[in-house]
Amino acid sequence: MGNSKSATVFADETQYRYEAPGPYDSRSPCPALNTLANHGYLPRDGKNIRPEVLQIVLQEKMGLSWIAAKSIIGQAYKTVGKNGLLSLSDLSYHAPDSIEHDASLSRLDAALCNNQQGNFNQQRFNTFLSFSKDGKCLTTNDVAAARLHFKVDSKANNPEFLWNKNIEKAMWTEASILLHILGKHGRISIENAKLFFEDETFPRGWQKHSSFGVRQLHSATKALKNAAHEQKKQQRINGENA
Repeated sequence: MGNSKSATVFADETQYRYEAPGPYDSRSPCPALNTLANHGYLPRDGKNIRPEVLQIVLQEKMGLSWIAAKSIIGQAYKTVGKNGLLSLSDLSYHAPDSIEHDASLSRLDAALCNNQQGNFNQQRFNTFLSFSKDGKCLTTNDVAAARLHFKVDSKANNPEFLWNKNIEKAMWTEASILLHILGKHGRISIENAKLFFEDETFPRGWQKHSSFGVRQLHSATKALKNAAHEQKKQQRINGENA
């Protein structure tokens, strides 16, 4: 797992075998961070993580560029950091300025789960997978459709639905990073998605892609938004012709 660059940082990969979290370990609403903790790239208990540790892990194991990782980390520590540290469960903080948000692909909205949105929700994730048109892979179009669905669903069914332009941006950014981490040629296999979300482990033989910088992130996000725009356009046309 990893490439030659990451191997210089994580020299002995035998230290990073998967271990399921214990009952007192700290975990977040983010399957990527939980996966990193389950493998020991982040502290296995998920607690008291220093920003420089998170920075190098996001770069060397997830393939984010220095700037892309720094922007995510900066927002996280700004909102929930305590004395320069954070625990993964801190990222469940739900507010207009938080990283965590409603309309998740695999977690219930905070108001609909008694603020237990850090917990994986199988039914919601199954709904996400159902957007795969061939039952084998999730494409950019599939992920865009799922994102639109969950936003509309939350807005309709969550009386405390929390949304703003920053959350909207985060929604598409996360989806872009997901496609980068798990995707191959813009497609995520259903099998790999299940391992990553359900078991919070790396798929067998997984390797990080080349550095995902601001330019690549912008391009990937634009592709998702364009796909969503076309789908909404088609829905309007279908509605007018119904």
